[in-house]
Amino acid sequence: MKKYSIEDIIPDIDQSMGYYVGVFEETPDPVIEWPHRHNFYSLVWFKKGVGINVIDFNEHEISSDKIFTINPNQIHNWNYSIDSSGYFILFDSPTAMHLNIEFSYPFIDLKEADLQFIDEIFKRMLTGNNQLSAISYLVSLLISSETRYYHSNHIISEFKNLISGNLDKNLSIEQYADKLGIAAGTLNQTCKIDTGLTAKQLQLELKITEAKRLLLYADFNYSEIAFKLGFEDSSYFSRIFKKKTDLSPTEFLEKYPKIRKKS
Repeated sequence: MKKYSIEDIIPDIDQSMGYYVGVFEETPDPVIEWPHRHNFYSLVWFKKGVGINVIDFNEHEISSDKIFTINPNQIHNWNYSIDSSGYFILFDSPTAMHLNIEFSYPFIDLKEADLQFIDEIFKRMLTGNNQLSAISYLVSLLISSETRYYHSNHIISEFKNLISGNLDKNLSIEQYADKLGIAAGTLNQTCKIDTGLTAKQLQLELKITEAKRLLLYADFNYSEIAFKLGFEDSSYFSRIFKKKTDLSPTEFLEKYPKIRKKS
């Protein structure tokens, strides 16, 4: 499955920047495959427009004054009206880690009272020199007004990145902790405080999320998915999937046929 970088979307970007702020309607649409992923974070404010935005397993309605956010590795596609307009921000993982940011929900409906102020922030980002500080301020503003967004502990962010890069392996929590340069107990305690899950549970949650993506958007059978995610065999994978989702892999596909047809 194709994974796109910021440079793929904005070919003329200064690669040393790690982020890009743009006007939606003034940016040419890149030629991209479906399904696809990004290796960067994105925030898009539709000031105007209608359509559908598919993020992982759900379709979200595009409407005026809605901000969408997408984390790396999420599968994404959209179809929007020709008159759509707004702003967007793309930033890579090191920038997100520097700003201590991760998005927990796919969109936020902006309050009417905030529209003029947020519009001014975007305008200043487009013309000012200190864009990174403005990005941090904007996201902090969204976080303060919506509890659905949160600052991510940098240890958790790094742990998630390591898991995503080693989904086909059964690395122990001790091995992950060693890669992070911390004790396994510290990693486990940090996960419990920030996510409510143990490190092992969080590892499994991310594997099951990836299994859902592969089931919906890739042409792999259950055995191939089990192998790609480091499970012992397809039967064990199916049992764990059922335990975590209350659906067998087959039942999961039956629940999301509309999205699958788009792949």
